[in-house]
Amino acid sequence: MVESRNIRRLKARFSETINPVASLGFLGLATDRASFRDFCDFIAPYPGVAVHATRLPFGDAATPETLAGVAAHLRVGTAGLVPGQPLQSISYSCTSGTIAIGADVVRREIQSVRAECPVATPIEAAIEALQGLGCTRMGLLMPYLMPTAEMVAGYFESAGFRLDRVATFDLDGDPDMNRVDPACLCDVGLDLCDTGSEALFISCTGWRTHPVVHRLERAIGRPVVTSNQALAWKALRLAGVTGHVAGQGRLFAVL
Repeated sequence: MVESRNIRRLKARFSETINPVASLGFLGLATDRASFRDFCDFIAPYPGVAVHATRLPFGDAATPETLAGVAAHLRVGTAGLVPGQPLQSISYSCTSGTIAIGADVVRREIQSVRAECPVATPIEAAIEALQGLGCTRMGLLMPYLMPTAEMVAGYFESAGFRLDRVATFDLDGDPDMNRVDPACLCDVGLDLCDTGSEALFISCTGWRTHPVVHRLERAIGRPVVTSNQALAWKALRLAGVTGHVAGQGRLFAVL
C-alpha cells in the first residue's frame, strides 16, 4: 500500500502571452533533418516569433508519386500543431511535394482543420519572391531525381520563367539531400547563374541554405532565392510580421 504524501499545492503565475508577436505552424517531412533548422535560422532575426512543428510520414525516395502521397497525412499533421492554440500562419515544408500534390489541395487540406490560418508553400512563396524582385530569367539548382527535377523545372516554365541553366544532383531523398555541404551549393551556384540570368533559385527545403544566400549574392551580384528562405519570408508576412533584415538575401532586405 502506497503511503500518503504531504504534497504542497502551488499557485502558478502566468505570463500575459506566450508569444507576444506571432506563432507559426510548420509541417515537415518525417525524413527531413535540415528544413526546420534552416527555416528557423531565417526567422531568428525577428524577436518574439515562435515556430511550432510536427512531422508527416514519408519514405526515403522523393518521386512525384511518393510526394503526392503525403496529401493523405496533411489533416492529421495539422491537427497535431498545438491544438487549441492560435497560429498566424502554417507552412508546408516541401517544394516538390507542393507541386506533386497541388498547392490548392495543400491549402484545402490544412485549412479543413485550421480554417483561420493562411498557408505558405515553398513554390508559391518562391514565385512571389522572384516576381517581387523583378526576376523572370534564372538559373535553377535542385537535388532531385530526374522525374522530380523535370516536374519542378516545368512548373517554373509554366509560371512564365525562363530557365537559362538547370542542374540537379539526382539524389533519392532526404538521407542524402540533407547531407549536401552548403559550400557545395555555393560552388555549383556560381556556375549556374548565366550572364543573362536575373536570379538563381535553389530548390528544396531539405538543404541548409541560410549560410549560402548572402555569400552567393555577393559573388554573382544578383538575387539568390531558396526554398526555406522564401517559405520563412512568406510565413512571416502572412502572420503580419514585417521589417527588413540584412544578411539573408535581397528578399529579406527589400520586400
